[in-house]
Amino acid sequence: MTNTYRGVVFDLDGTLIDSLEEIATATNQILEASGHPTHPIEAYKYFAGYGARVLIERAAPPEVTADPEKLEELLNRFLALYHELTGTISKPYDGIAEMLTALVNKGLKIFVLTNKPHDSACECVEDLMPDWTFDMTLGARDDVPKKPHPAGAIEILEATGIKGEEMLYLGDTSVDMETAKGAGMVPVGVLWGFRERAELEESGARHIISHPLELLKLL
Repeated sequence: MTNTYRGVVFDLDGTLIDSLEEIATATNQILEASGHPTHPIEAYKYFAGYGARVLIERAAPPEVTADPEKLEELLNRFLALYHELTGTISKPYDGIAEMLTALVNKGLKIFVLTNKPHDSACECVEDLMPDWTFDMTLGARDDVPKKPHPAGAIEILEATGIKGEEMLYLGDTSVDMETAKGAGMVPVGVLWGFRERAELEESGARHIISHPLELLKLL
């Protein structure tokens, strides 16, 4: 049986781009400037994924997370710095360029759905992957629930008329697998990102790939 897919939705951080150092740098800088402890880069593999507010809640010390005003101040400082840093350290993973070119050549539509702030997400996609035109890039917006809520994924389906079963969804965390399932898309876990195979399997990945070009085998 041949699967007929019409599009691919990508998570951004940990899926299309290696942004771990950039996320860690921005967060550690605002923590250090405020006199708070910083964290090793590897810790950010588990801090990231649910959006900027959860990132700061996980990275900040208890005296900040217990005080809404202090937390909001730290979050706003992070957002300002992160917007400045976006795309300066991050880069696409090896094999992403070849994969995107192959997908476009096959006539598939390509999308980005991320919990990264919307403006930063759009800037990142344009700066780091200028050779491809994504059909939609959706980041975190105040009026739309963040992943794993499927609202953003459903928005893509409704805007394009593509059915969920015709759309592959690539991501590196349980957040992505749950989002894909919630929207009726086909969840594909990637092993080059922030999390491990066990998390992807347990959260419902239908396929797991270890290199971007392996995606083409699913087509």
